[in-house]
Amino acid sequence: MPTTVISRRRLLTLAGGLAGAAALAACGGAASPTAAPAATSAPAPTSAPAATSAPAATSAPAAATKPAAGATTAAGAASPAASAATPAAGATTSAQATTAPAAAAPAGGKPGQEFQVATRGGMDGEIMEKTLAKFAQETGNKGTHVSYGGEPEYWAKVQAQHTAKQVADVVWASTGGIYTFANRGILAELDPLILGDKYNIEDYVKSGLDSLKLNGKLYGMPWGGHPGNGGILYNVDLLNKAGLNVTEDCASFDNVTWDQLRDAAKKVTQGDTYGFLPDLSFLSITNIAGSYGGEFLSPDGKTLTIETPEFKRGLQLLYDMAVTDKSTPTYDPKLNSGELFATGKVAMVHTGYWGQFQPGPKAIADKFKWNVGVTPKGPAGKRGSSLTINGQTIWSGSQKKDVAWQFVKYLMEPAQNVEIVLSGGGRPALRNSVLDNDRLMKEMRAHKCFVPFIKSAEPWKQPANYRWAEFNTTVGQVFVNMLLGKETVDQAIANAKPKFQAILDKPVA
Repeated sequence: MPTTVISRRRLLTLAGGLAGAAALAACGGAASPTAAPAATSAPAPTSAPAATSAPAATSAPAAATKPAAGATTAAGAASPAASAATPAAGATTSAQATTAPAAAAPAGGKPGQEFQVATRGGMDGEIMEKTLAKFAQETGNKGTHVSYGGEPEYWAKVQAQHTAKQVADVVWASTGGIYTFANRGILAELDPLILGDKYNIEDYVKSGLDSLKLNGKLYGMPWGGHPGNGGILYNVDLLNKAGLNVTEDCASFDNVTWDQLRDAAKKVTQGDTYGFLPDLSFLSITNIAGSYGGEFLSPDGKTLTIETPEFKRGLQLLYDMAVTDKSTPTYDPKLNSGELFATGKVAMVHTGYWGQFQPGPKAIADKFKWNVGVTPKGPAGKRGSSLTINGQTIWSGSQKKDVAWQFVKYLMEPAQNVEIVLSGGGRPALRNSVLDNDRLMKEMRAHKCFVPFIKSAEPWKQPANYRWAEFNTTVGQVFVNMLLGKETVDQAIANAKPKFQAILDKPVA
């Protein structure tokens, strides 16, 4: 199959990235739709954050055709509602306010209310605007969308808006920043709203709700979730030629080991075609090191554990593939991983749930067979994970909490979430009726393989002072020289330790 030749040198000049790759994993940015637009969206983390998701972030990255979650550009936010405060300078807005005639109001609400919804923009924003239009048609309540920009700037923007008493009524917040928001009083507790409304939460995945609690109080609803990044986008044809027997069925990748993945990557690598494209983010390294039994932090988030043999073995795998085997492109976070995969220039990409959409069937066409498998189990007998949630929350200062709550419930409706996922809009909401949905199981390429992983994922992992975003950014900085062969694993850890410790020593965010 003829493809455009891309030299190792030219790889460094390709900008972009697979939306889910970096997560800004905790967020999971939403992916670009590959079918009809969905009514609502789920993201990343973190990314599509995105996604997302490079998206996906917090991160899992945003759409493949959009910046990763950490650099999500504001995509069409709406003008603030008449009753909502004007966003601070720098917040992007656009007109997608709903003008549909009022319909019957939902129980507990009344038609004709105006409110505002904030996201990090990108695909999250685009899908949110479609959702608001549909919500207005069905309830008569008119919402407008405002983008506070991509991560990590998003988190600071929300806090600045809170100080100015100008936050939107409904606020997107992933596990990468929701704890800081809750700790600082930015978010309203949802438990009183749930109890007062007699809202049934039995269908929700318990770990999803637990991940959005602080001190036992619930601050968000799990609009989308993923097990960290946790996926390997793979080219069936290239791997078969390398002797790895996988098929288009994602389950065929379930028993692939890291050693087999490394061996196949070496055999695939020839000329300007490479075996594996890694990702240097907290969530991606957690997927790998966690499978060896290693973690960045102790369970309480107070102590670094990067010097353990188990964590080092995870990093050594990355070093061996990049430096010893030279089976990865020269590492650069700006590599357009979607283009590389779609043109057959890389056989495997570390991604997440969003890898089903990015670069997607349209970009790959019929050039080769492919799918997304979950990351391998390691010597610890498990897959490394950190349950990452894209949550929908309500601002504590909102004077429209009744309609805000109605809209949050609307976002969580199973029927809408199924359509979101089918259209490539994001990660699935953490409700059993969504995760176990027959259509998603049958029509999505890899949903059936991710569901068990999502449900069994280990709890969200972060510093005890909630400074996950800072920690994640530092992860992407301190291990670059290791992948470039300028430092050994031990040297990289020694140089990273004081930088990480400086973050842990800061006060609670």
